[in-house]
Amino acid sequence: MERKQNYIKQRNKAKSTTKGKQLSNAHMAHYNATTRDPQANAFYHSTSWHKARELAFAKAMGVCECCGRAIGLDGKRGYVDHIVAFKVGTKEQSLSQTNLWLLCPECHAIKTRLEESIKTTPNGDNKLTHISKSWWQKAIKEKIK
Repeated sequence: MERKQNYIKQRNKAKSTTKGKQLSNAHMAHYNATTRDPQANAFYHSTSWHKARELAFAKAMGVCECCGRAIGLDGKRGYVDHIVAFKVGTKEQSLSQTNLWLLCPECHAIKTRLEESIKTTPNGDNKLTHISKSWWQKAIKEKIK
C-alpha cells in the first residue's frame, strides 16, 4: 500500500511539472493517433461533444452520479460517460443528456471493466444497449464494497 501511495505521489508531482504535462499530452496524442477508433476520435474532439460534456458536468454539479463523491477536490478529474456506450448506441444517444452521466475515476474504471466483460458474452453489444442507469449504479456500488 505504501509503495502504491509513493507511486501516486510521484506521478502527481510529475504531472504538475511542465515536462510532465508535455509527456502526458504526447501520450494522449499518440493514443488518439494509433489506438483510438478514428470515428470515436473525431467525435470526442468535436465541438458538440465538448458542449454536451460541459453541460453534463454542470448538471451533476461536480458530484459522481454513482457513489456521490465530489470530483476535482482530490486533483482527479471526472469522466462524463455514456450510459449506453458510444460504440453501441445511436447517433442521437451519443449527445443526449439522458445518456450522459458524471463518474469519478474509480466508478468509471469499474463500469469500463463491466462493459468489457459484458461485451465478450454472446449478444453482448445488444445487452449493452438495454442496460439502464439504475442497473449500472447498482452493479458499480456492489463492486465498490
